Amino acid sequence: MSPNPFEPLVVGRARVPNRFFLAPVKTALGGPDGKVLARHVAYYRRRARGGTGTLISEPLFVDPAGKEHPKQLGIDGDDKLPGLRTMVEAIHAQGAHAVAHINHAGRAANPKASGVLPEAPSAVACPATGVTSRELTVERIRELEARFAQAAARAVQAGFDGVEVQLGLGYLAAQFMSARTNQRQDDYAATEQGRWRFAEQVIRGVRAALGAERYLIVRLSAEERVEGGLGLQDAIELARRARSWGVDAVHVVTGSACDSPPWYYQHMSLVEGVNEKLAARIRQEVGAPVIVAGRLGDPDRIRALIGGELVDAVALGRPLLADPDLPAKMREGREESIQRCGGCLQGCLARVKAGGPIGCIVNPAIGFEDESSGEVRPRKHVVIVGGGPAGLQAAITASDNGHRVTLFEKRELGGQFALSYLSPGKEAMRRVFDALLARSRQTATEFKIGVEATEDDIVGLQPDAVLIASGSEPVRLPIPGLQEAWSGADVLTGKARIGKRALVIGGGMVGIEVADYLGVRGVETVVVEALDDVARDMEAVTRKLTFKRLTSLPVTVLKSTKVTEVRDGEVIVQAADTGSRSLGKFDSVIVAVGNRAVDRLSKVLESRGLAVRVIGDAARPAQVWDATRAGYDAAVAL
Repeated sequence: MSPNPFEPLVVGRARVPNRFFLAPVKTALGGPDGKVLARHVAYYRRRARGGTGTLISEPLFVDPAGKEHPKQLGIDGDDKLPGLRTMVEAIHAQGAHAVAHINHAGRAANPKASGVLPEAPSAVACPATGVTSRELTVERIRELEARFAQAAARAVQAGFDGVEVQLGLGYLAAQFMSARTNQRQDDYAATEQGRWRFAEQVIRGVRAALGAERYLIVRLSAEERVEGGLGLQDAIELARRARSWGVDAVHVVTGSACDSPPWYYQHMSLVEGVNEKLAARIRQEVGAPVIVAGRLGDPDRIRALIGGELVDAVALGRPLLADPDLPAKMREGREESIQRCGGCLQGCLARVKAGGPIGCIVNPAIGFEDESSGEVRPRKHVVIVGGGPAGLQAAITASDNGHRVTLFEKRELGGQFALSYLSPGKEAMRRVFDALLARSRQTATEFKIGVEATEDDIVGLQPDAVLIASGSEPVRLPIPGLQEAWSGADVLTGKARIGKRALVIGGGMVGIEVADYLGVRGVETVVVEALDDVARDMEAVTRKLTFKRLTSLPVTVLKSTKVTEVRDGEVIVQAADTGSRSLGKFDSVIVAVGNRAVDRLSKVLESRGLAVRVIGDAARPAQVWDATRAGYDAAVAL
């Protein structure tokens, strides 16, 4: 009989509860001392409670010089043990296993986190950071090999069931294996034997520290996805050698932290299915239990992979951020209520890189899992005006907390979030949007769709609280001759009539996405931005991929330029370097310079004695992260 995702899996001498693993995801939930806080404990407990059988910790640094983030957790000293024990105990209390993921980032380390220049096999720059590392001495290499073994010994003391060692993703161990990053001439040189020496010494030391009862996993990149980088045959050879060194299972990913961030982070615009095909090949060649990660939040794909014996288990990172109950919902036949992840990276990467803590655009509860007062509050009737992301999240959270909810939406549910999947490379966001709508409809919320809420409508319902989530509308520009213009939403939804040549005024995220959308369709497009930079509000990896695509499209971007006049379709601009000039005639003009809040009810409702709170874009136009966060906070505060 074919295995299913909920059967135990034998790893070494252990039987892990099921085939679901939590992938190691940096959380930035803590502080600069690298110690576990209550928020970490709550985060891991919540995912264990949701049915994940084995939780691999976020990366734990074995030496401060190998830190990637100022708030990264550590396992480099005994002072970290009390917190790690508490975290493991919380995971065990839910019937799940806990695995310590240990790593040194090498040239990918962050000097702002470590306080020192990154160290690596050779002095090679990391393109992602622009920092050139210092070359490790042989003495320091041996010290780091010992650090991994010491970290494993601490993992045993903390009660972890196993350890995962990072040998891939372009981190220190992988840097020794590749001639691109290893230019040494000693025993650790990138020769047929020398390239494996560091990994072997690390794994043998960790294996000895763990003993026979605890299991050892290695994480490796099946392909680094960079020219001249490590490929599938290197991964197969590493997996074979790792098995001979005492490794029990192999965890397969792709990419390199320094050289191929889109693959490392599994960006939403990349083709799906690559990792599992590579993992299946490694399993076929090596025979070890294989875990695969990489945008695997789809129940049908999970069943096909495990049932077809292509891999033995799946590791979910972001899907368990979006919905920690994904495994439980699969087991209970409630898949329609799973909140899907689209790989947008806005909460799980952008926020962590900005200092944290981690978040998710469709799960504002991350990092706040235990922040409830315990106070039993009376059930209230809440009226929500607006069915965009702020209003929908408020309805979901309020309903989940036992409140009665009535929601007015004058058009269709979704608001600005309905545009999220319409521009190139963002098609995966459709599943996120659809799941958010489905979750809202599964609550007891009374929806009044196609109904514009009036003052009398709301007062007549005698609500205990009113949340105004009426969103925003595009800003209009008082430019001579520009009486009419399309908005970004008009273009993305197909409402706008676009000719062969289009002007986009505004080079923020929306303006650039509109230009991308038009360029893909062959429209000659000119973007005019008054500031000296564009797409400042776009997530960094998405921004890089978008501009790479724009180079092959009929799109021109003019910075430090303002539109001053439109004369019968001819556009006049003023630029700092060229002065006033004509850009010629355009068939269509799109204005994408931002939105302004729409709130026509809060003041009058307050004057009639109602408790009112304005949330989302109705308070301050921002991004979807801010909207769902505002909806969640407002509902929790009821």
